Amino acid sequence: MRKTFFILHKYAGLTLGLLLSLIGLTGSLLVFDHVLDETLEPHTVAFRPSARPATYAEVLDAARAAMPGNPAPTRLMTQRQAGSPHVVRFPTPEGAPGPIEVNVSPTDAEVLSVRGWGTPEYTMTWLYRLHYTLLAGKNGKTVVGLTGLLLMVFCITGAVLWWPKRTRRGKRQWRRAFRIDRNGNRFRFYFDVHKVFGIYFLPVLLMVSFSGVTLVFPTQVEAVVDSLFEVEPRPALPRSRTDSGNPISPDEAVAIGQRAFPGGELKRLYLPRDAGDSYGLTFRARGEAWTNYGASIARVDQYSGELLMTRNVTEIPLGNKILRWQFPLHNGDALGIWGRWLVLISGLVPTLLFGTGIYLWWKKRVLKRNASKIAAKRPTKHPNKHQGKSAEPPNPGSSLAR
Repeated sequence: MRKTFFILHKYAGLTLGLLLSLIGLTGSLLVFDHVLDETLEPHTVAFRPSARPATYAEVLDAARAAMPGNPAPTRLMTQRQAGSPHVVRFPTPEGAPGPIEVNVSPTDAEVLSVRGWGTPEYTMTWLYRLHYTLLAGKNGKTVVGLTGLLLMVFCITGAVLWWPKRTRRGKRQWRRAFRIDRNGNRFRFYFDVHKVFGIYFLPVLLMVSFSGVTLVFPTQVEAVVDSLFEVEPRPALPRSRTDSGNPISPDEAVAIGQRAFPGGELKRLYLPRDAGDSYGLTFRARGEAWTNYGASIARVDQYSGELLMTRNVTEIPLGNKILRWQFPLHNGDALGIWGRWLVLISGLVPTLLFGTGIYLWWKKRVLKRNASKIAAKRPTKHPNKHQGKSAEPPNPGSSLAR
């Protein structure tokens, strides 16, 4: 069994390790994607202070006026932290990789930038596309999901191969299994690096790979979770009671939703898509572990202001909580700033493991090739005249013959 796991671990790593490295490196960059974006594009956050913050209606009107053709916005994402802009999203133009996003100052509703999501000019979203779809649409997304499953296989087979064998005295060398020996040769050093980094980051890699698979294959993972824990079906999004009248303002809808989540922080405001649709709001409710993610939702009638539905993530069944936790776990947000750094570092580990694994594989091939040359040059023994027998060939089980 151990030999089978070794073969699976080795050849899967050699064939797909480079792809895993690419996904891991881009994932590390995306842990602090908004901070990097604001650093790379400082003009998107350069706004003037104001005594009165702009209303959501003013922000939406300013963003709409900056768009050719005056299209209707689909959502507003509130500023992530002090100094960040509000982001207003519009539908995806035909042939474009993603929607249009308009950064708007939260103080005076000044339009700071208009960018196409997923384009090379919008660097961090282009990296997101590379990480999530390999720039290949749905097919690339499926490949990324399957690669996440492969990473879980790597973790399991690697743990089996790492597990210390018993010595002649029947003991396992646990201390040696967690330590890098710097006094040995280079091969031993790289072997220890590969082994120790792999086992130390095993829990994080399993968490990141499972959460990534959940994001790519949500229906399939939900079915698996439902077989183990209680999962409530996703409720149908309620529509407004009527499709006529004077709609309430976005700010009124936010105030109504806020009353359902006292102390909560609005993260996203979804605008009605048609005359019969309702406002959708996501909040980071009190008690939610993450910072930049809103998992509690509310729906508000766009005419009467009636609160049509609420769903507090802290009060849903365990199976639903497990599913809701996957996205903030994937980027480390659920674990705070130290969790983000941990996920960032773990994204570099596949590259380290691939590099050390390639070295170990190549070095073994060189040693076997040299051993074969030495064996081929060894002089052949002639038959013994006295015994009348030919000399025996080299022992095929010897280190040289191997």
